[in-house]
Amino acid sequence: MNSTVLIVDGPFEAGTDLVAEGLSAANVPVFRMDTADFPHALELSASFTDGEWSGRLSNPHRRVDLAEVRAVYWNRPRLFEFPELSASDAHWARGAARIGLGGVLTSLEARWMNHPARASAAEFKPRQLKVARASGLSVPRTLITNSTDQVRAFAAGLGGAPVITKPLGMPTVVHQTGLETMYTRAVDLGDLKGIHLTAHLFQEQVPKEFEVRTVVIDGACHSVRIDTDSAAAEHDWRADYDSLKYTPIRTPCAVQEGVRRYMDAMGLAYASLDFIVRPDRAWIFLEANASGQWAWLHNELPLTSMFVHTLEKWCKT
Repeated sequence: MNSTVLIVDGPFEAGTDLVAEGLSAANVPVFRMDTADFPHALELSASFTDGEWSGRLSNPHRRVDLAEVRAVYWNRPRLFEFPELSASDAHWARGAARIGLGGVLTSLEARWMNHPARASAAEFKPRQLKVARASGLSVPRTLITNSTDQVRAFAAGLGGAPVITKPLGMPTVVHQTGLETMYTRAVDLGDLKGIHLTAHLFQEQVPKEFEVRTVVIDGACHSVRIDTDSAAAEHDWRADYDSLKYTPIRTPCAVQEGVRRYMDAMGLAYASLDFIVRPDRAWIFLEANASGQWAWLHNELPLTSMFVHTLEKWCKT
């Protein structure tokens, strides 16, 4: 039996391209698919007998027996698409595809990076902070509310220290005029309009020496220091990528231990974690992304080789 890595991703995922190329170079069989390919360019046939699912996935290029799949790399595949159906029929078909194809895939006797149910549960920022603190990581004082009075009380409790806010959900909003990205920003206590409309996250602004992105792959921590002199990137380095300077750094042992406990508690094999390092060198956990892009750091950190090594190892065990 040829142990195979199943890659499930969407288009234009540079990191996935690197992983697929690395696996092919290592002579590890790969079957790559996007859930949006089903059913137009992807066929599923699965039978349940003797307590196991058996069958195959096939596309115009190749096929794979389900029993051959020993590792799965799941990286933000697209939603199922049924353009030929009415809206109501497409809604029904998406549900059937999700339960049918998704149910078979998540029943495979394989190791996941990451299992979609685990990755989805790990998205909730309130849970991230609780699990991070329970894992021994330091976190900022935080408020989640839709009350302007509570925002002012929270700020007063910080003794005049600055307060920042960051999006709880998707950081992008589609308007008729285009796409708007919402970055972490300072809070103006004189302008809190709209707070009552939904939940908002507020945090103390942590004094910053520099920021860190830590990429965790199968328990191994790879960290890069992020520096910038851009005013636009003061509160959120994503606001000005061109100004950023990356320097690989060692992750402190205590932070590594906390990160591993966090990953175990969340059931994740991969995640990108963001930290602020204070002037006293304390690392403060901000958030984690179980589906974070990482290809932009592959020149600074040995990420591709780590993904390939881990998936290849899983195929052999």
